Amino acid sequence: MADGGASLSTAGHGGVDRFSALHDDLLRHIITLLPIRYAARTAVLASRWRYLWRSNRLVLMDADIPEPAHDAVVPRVLADHLGHFRDVILYDCRLASLDRALPGWPRLLAVKRTERLALGNRFNRSEPSSVRLLPAGILRCDSLQQLHLDYWTFPSGAEVLLPHLRALTLTRIVISDPDLECLIAACPVLKSLGLFVNSSKHVRLRSKSLIGCTLVGPSRVEEFTVTMVDTPLLERFHLFQLLNGVEIRITRAPNLRVLGYLDTRVHKLQTGNSVIASDTMVRASTVVPSVNILGLTVNFGVFAEVKMLVSFLRYFTDVVTLHIESALHDPSVTADEPSGENHAKFWQETRPVCCLRSHVKKMVIHDFRGDQNEFEFLKFVAMNAQELQSLLVVLQEGIFSSADKVTEIKDELQCLQFPTGISAVLQVSPEAGTALRWEKSFDLTVDDPFDC
Repeated sequence: MADGGASLSTAGHGGVDRFSALHDDLLRHIITLLPIRYAARTAVLASRWRYLWRSNRLVLMDADIPEPAHDAVVPRVLADHLGHFRDVILYDCRLASLDRALPGWPRLLAVKRTERLALGNRFNRSEPSSVRLLPAGILRCDSLQQLHLDYWTFPSGAEVLLPHLRALTLTRIVISDPDLECLIAACPVLKSLGLFVNSSKHVRLRSKSLIGCTLVGPSRVEEFTVTMVDTPLLERFHLFQLLNGVEIRITRAPNLRVLGYLDTRVHKLQTGNSVIASDTMVRASTVVPSVNILGLTVNFGVFAEVKMLVSFLRYFTDVVTLHIESALHDPSVTADEPSGENHAKFWQETRPVCCLRSHVKKMVIHDFRGDQNEFEFLKFVAMNAQELQSLLVVLQEGIFSSADKVTEIKDELQCLQFPTGISAVLQVSPEAGTALRWEKSFDLTVDDPFDC
């Protein structure tokens, strides 16, 4: 494009410059779609393009700048660009070099009215003990609407001024529990929150605006607690890879509609003042009727987990869509070994579960292996699910290679008879990967983030 400027404005039209007829706003939009090295080159096309580039809202992604030019080009672009900044995404440049070349760059982000900012500190990942301190000026960039921080130490006690922030993602941040609570509280219009493997061990959600939260906690901590203290608008709470000693407390979340995945082995759930156990008596004051999409993880071979599965279901009385992940847990995590017993008697003696009997219309079983105890659960569902309209059984990926096993599972599923006359549908293609599942959990327009 550096030497093809004429072709951009005249190609294929007998030398007629048709781009000049476009409105400035449309041309600016075209520029924002280009990688930074090409967007800058539009300035050589004509004086009009030079004006458009220099006044346009900057979209800077250092990944678009060829190595090894990151450290030299990024500060020059930030310093020289006359327009406001729309997106600044810095993951590949050395921020220590940016500090030296442009000492006031955090303040410049605020002055230039940056809307979306992502700062990754990947050059410190080889030295976890020396994770750099986040520049406090970032937290006073009051134009920000989206902020993604990766691998920083949070400046404790720093002033936070983020009145327009709608989406916040913290990944591998060293931050204290009080600082995290203050940060969330200082974002009055925050809609979406993502917390990924940070140092906090007790997350207290107190927000009048928060709608969705995705949480990936530390995998080997002895205790991790998340409390929905006061979240009147919270609609979805999505958990990933919380493996040990996790307690979820629902104090005030009256609009919570989507919840999962609760793990029957390691997650403790408290609603109101009641901690749910496998033998806890259900009380009307502690059920959570707002949840209508629920995700649960259970090893059907472990009797304690099967009992906890039933207890969880009794507390979510109005579930319409139920996702169950049939899991064999990480062998490195201490847990009861699968009993190997057939739990048919347990399911035959279990009294009906309200949500299964009267509300669940769609059920998805993920990572199905065709074990007998999985089928015993499905038989219980078939006897009790009076409103079920759809049952999707998604095979574990390792089963695909055995045609005989797939046929055996299909035959057993066809033997199930449901009150509504439906038949189970078997999915024999892989589910979405973890990255896509995370992406869906952040998209508040997706009605069911657990769908395949």
